[in-house]
Amino acid sequence: MAGLTTPVLATLGTLNNIRRTATAVRSLRGSGGRDRGDDDALLGQAQELERRSLAEEQAEEQRTQSEELQRESDRIALEAAEDERRRQRALRRAVGRTRAQLGGQGISTADGSGEAILLGLARQDQEDRDTARQLDTLRRKALTDRDQSLTRRNLLERTRLEERQRLERLARGY
Repeated sequence: MAGLTTPVLATLGTLNNIRRTATAVRSLRGSGGRDRGDDDALLGQAQELERRSLAEEQAEEQRTQSEELQRESDRIALEAAEDERRRQRALRRAVGRTRAQLGGQGISTADGSGEAILLGLARQDQEDRDTARQLDTLRRKALTDRDQSLTRRNLLERTRLEERQRLERLARGY
């Protein structure tokens, strides 16, 4: 029996050496004794967590910017309405002042020259109104551009994350 134990013990010793070597190789690969299925699951969970985190961060950023853009749009509308009221008051004062001056000089506003002066005031007011509308349109377009810029940036960040994760899976041989 003693002759049988020595080869068995030698074989067991060799098997232990092989097991230790395999464990060392796995730990060098970073699996720490886990099998590939565990590594796949951990990688998948980590990547999913990273995707969800980015999505939540972007959603919060989008919500915050939408609120900010709405406030800015409301401010633009209020300023436009106030500017319009100011222009109307100024036009009324200018028309009244012009009529008074013309009346003091004995010129009727129904005359050609008096009417031309009043029409000139109205035309100038319309030009001012058109300019203000164009400016408001540009301001609102700038707000829309900011919103679209954030959307494009978020899409780019998501694409970069997905590409980086895909390359990480390829590098690990998945």
